[in-house]
Amino acid sequence: MKKILVAIDFSPASGNAYEYAQWLSLDLGASLSALFVNTATKAEETVTEKQRQAMVKRENEEYRERLKSFTMNYPHHDPNETLIKVAPKGYLVANGRISTEIANTAQKIGSELIVLGIRSKHLLQEHLFGSVSTHLIGKTPCPLLLIPEAANYKPLRHIALAIDLSLNEAVIPSGLKNLAKALNAKIDPFYVNMLPEDPDKSKSEQLKSGQTEVTMIREKSVKSGIFYYLKNNPVDLLALYLPQRAFPDNLLHGRLARHMAWHSPAPLLLLGERGVDD
Repeated sequence: MKKILVAIDFSPASGNAYEYAQWLSLDLGASLSALFVNTATKAEETVTEKQRQAMVKRENEEYRERLKSFTMNYPHHDPNETLIKVAPKGYLVANGRISTEIANTAQKIGSELIVLGIRSKHLLQEHLFGSVSTHLIGKTPCPLLLIPEAANYKPLRHIALAIDLSLNEAVIPSGLKNLAKALNAKIDPFYVNMLPEDPDKSKSEQLKSGQTEVTMIREKSVKSGIFYYLKNNPVDLLALYLPQRAFPDNLLHGRLARHMAWHSPAPLLLLGERGVDD
């Protein structure tokens, strides 16, 4: 992953995600681009289209300058700190629907990873009608990395990969293998067995799937099994592979990804079929 796109809305959550992306870009030797999506321009209905376009252009320039200031000053670093030397390669402003324009921009610039901050508290309306992060799931041209607001960057040494053995596909996507190799990280695949639990057996067991060692977690639901694994194992990053048949939204994988986007305590990497093996 040599090109990283960070979506910014000037909130503390996006500032934290930007700092996380800075550290990650250093570890990967990748370039950063910062993006803000301007969703609307306030204008009187009487203005002409030419006047409206001029207003949009002026607003976009103002947001571009704000992006430069935000990525320079948040958080406030000592001039001698490492991150002060990491600046975005591009300050991008798009117009339209946020989730659509993030995906379109990533496609346009050839981004290999999108980074997005997740707020720790959400309004009820956001839970009911969704958010940018959940709208993006399964619709990006490259992997999507969601950073909880409380998550601070640390070198990625343990990547937990929740898998579904029923897919009959490679246990570990090659794209994730390449990322782990670049970071000198270990991938720890696991899956959740929801069959009736035998009280004589432990909740966790090591098994083999082909040549790969996999941890089996015995739990009543996939969600509770994932949280059990996260609680009891060293995890710097949680990865989920989302096959295209995980969508539309009423299928298991789509619902699971959306739940984890809201509730994962660890940074969450969502890998779709598009671009995952590049």
